[in-house]
Amino acid sequence: MPGMRSYGQTLSARTSPIAACQDGREPVGKGQAAAGFKDDLIPGVAAVDGVAAGAGAGAGFAAAFFAAGFFAAGAAFFAGAAFFAGAAFFAGAAFFAGAAFFAGAAFFAGAAFFAGAAFFAGAAFFAGAAFFAGAAFFAGAAFFAGAAFFAGAAFFAGAAFFAGAAFFAGAAFFAAGFLAFFSSAMSNLLRAR
Repeated sequence: MPGMRSYGQTLSARTSPIAACQDGREPVGKGQAAAGFKDDLIPGVAAVDGVAAGAGAGAGFAAAFFAAGFFAAGAAFFAGAAFFAGAAFFAGAAFFAGAAFFAGAAFFAGAAFFAGAAFFAGAAFFAGAAFFAGAAFFAGAAFFAGAAFFAGAAFFAGAAFFAGAAFFAGAAFFAAGFLAFFSSAMSNLLRAR
């Protein structure tokens, strides 16, 4: 009805400490707080509780952020370590490949040296053989020259005989000395090889 106030409107017109603390909520009964509400949950206390909860959540987020940062730093460290380990492996492989290359080059250089030494030893052998063949030829020529001398100097048989004997003795002495010297030189050359 107009002009009449309800029971709730009459109570809300009263000012009480509880009503003033409720910040717009109407009390129930004779000035008591509504069911389920407490006086310590006024907005100021709730705001402080929210700040505390927010601080806890912020600390949790900060811990998660730092944990993720440390994880990323550890992952970067191990990635760098793996990179340098791989680089060291490839450097070692390159070193051993280079060492194998130089060992092969040294082997082939040594083989070429020994092949050259064998070639020169063979050349010296054939030069010695040619020398001996030439010496045999000249010895044969000397022999036939001596025979012709004896045949041509038949009239001077005695003189020719002694002259031929002296010639052959000297030639034999010279040939024996020369052959002994050359044989010694060749054996030394072949031993040095």
